[in-house]
Amino acid sequence: MADIPTTEPLQIRAGETLQWRREDLTDYPASVWTLKYYLKNAAQHIEITASADGNNHSVTVSAASSGAYVKGIYSWVAYAEKGTSPNIERHEVDAGTMEILPSFANSTAYDNRSHVKKVLDAIEAAVEGRATRTDLSYTINGRSIQHMNPAELIKWHSHYKQLYQQELSAERIANGLATGRKILTRFK
Repeated sequence: MADIPTTEPLQIRAGETLQWRREDLTDYPASVWTLKYYLKNAAQHIEITASADGNNHSVTVSAASSGAYVKGIYSWVAYAEKGTSPNIERHEVDAGTMEILPSFANSTAYDNRSHVKKVLDAIEAAVEGRATRTDLSYTINGRSIQHMNPAELIKWHSHYKQLYQQELSAERIANGLATGRKILTRFK
């Protein structure tokens, strides 16, 4: 069995079982306090309540519950709470951001391209004359691709190609691979 993390994840995937523990909240033992997470973005508000595991707080979210989460970047705040409304006592104990990725198991279509790659593909489709209505709807610097002249398309293609190469290099480095770029040295 895998070790359960002791901090909140930076990324979670909808439709998967989520688990983590907080063992560092000694001022708010789980025998007295309840740990609650509130995640928010423009599309959704999520509440997660931890359970007591001795004096530690243990978070488990079922795959069915997380399956309803909408992908996006969420701000979250964790509170230690005790009592009931209107006499609830609440203290913020942590905060951060978390990305919710779409479910692999529950989706029939999935586009994992970054925004940069989507724009680059749309520009290339426009240049090649095979752009769809969706491709033409991308807006760059206040102008849709459909209304850009060839010089602008070439300029933006070069810019987005460079950004995409940076993404690919960062991904290769994160995966422990070489970037493919040459490093030149001179010995005397």
